[in-house]
Amino acid sequence: MALQLNPYISYFDKSFRESQTRSYTLSIQLWLKGLFFTVYNPEKNKFIGLEAYNFSDINSVEQLPTFLGKVLNNKPSFAFPYKSVFLIYQNKYSTLIPQPLFSVEHKNLYLGFNQPFQENSRIVFDKLRINQAVNIYYLSNFVVEKAKDFWPNVKLLHYSTALITSLSINFKNKVTAKTLFVNLHKNHFDIVHFKENKLHYFNSFEFQTKEDFIYFLLITIDQLILNPEDVKLIISGNIDKTDDTYKMIQQYIKNYSFISRNDNYSYSFVMDELKYHRYYTLFNALQCE
Repeated sequence: MALQLNPYISYFDKSFRESQTRSYTLSIQLWLKGLFFTVYNPEKNKFIGLEAYNFSDINSVEQLPTFLGKVLNNKPSFAFPYKSVFLIYQNKYSTLIPQPLFSVEHKNLYLGFNQPFQENSRIVFDKLRINQAVNIYYLSNFVVEKAKDFWPNVKLLHYSTALITSLSINFKNKVTAKTLFVNLHKNHFDIVHFKENKLHYFNSFEFQTKEDFIYFLLITIDQLILNPEDVKLIISGNIDKTDDTYKMIQQYIKNYSFISRNDNYSYSFVMDELKYHRYYTLFNALQCE
């Protein structure tokens, strides 16, 4: 028997019914070190479930299907049929191309220019119609095959597609050229910048120390001709007020805040204590439909 994998977060509204999953939307964010998923009830415009897992013993992407199976052992309804399913795949092997310059026949050339070849992967792309761009990335064959076994109707997206698209929609006409979005993960972070409601800049940076983090953030602010004194930093992702990265932001950036949850949706009261900025991309993936 496979070893049990237990969630470190689990919230489910009392209205959740395993027998009704065909009327729900399942959104999953998956990467090498973990997974979290939400259950959304479209009829009530309400998120009714959230669960999160750490994959502490995983060494390669080939092991991800095994860990998906372990999640299934804990939560059988995870692999039930759903009305719609989004799987947001998180890796660093992506590149953005302006829509007018994109040609399907050359997608491998675009990606190969910026990213190293990945074995046992396919090259796929998402169209960011709002931003007139195409996101090209490597997607593990192991993940695709397992996901389609579980959910034949699954829609696969790169996490940066969901991040950029949701920011474009949620903050349209609400930001200035001085607004900068920072989305953190364990050892890397993303920066997104808009000008006149158009995507102006997106990049990801790997870091090992808090000094690395603030160096890349400050140099990007400088390259965008912004100023740490008046830039407005909006923070999301894997960060809390006790983290060293947050303390560095406090030290060097004057105006900063955590991103707010999207109140165009409703949320079960069982999630009232949830730090929504940590799951921003996941909760907003529905906008990629």
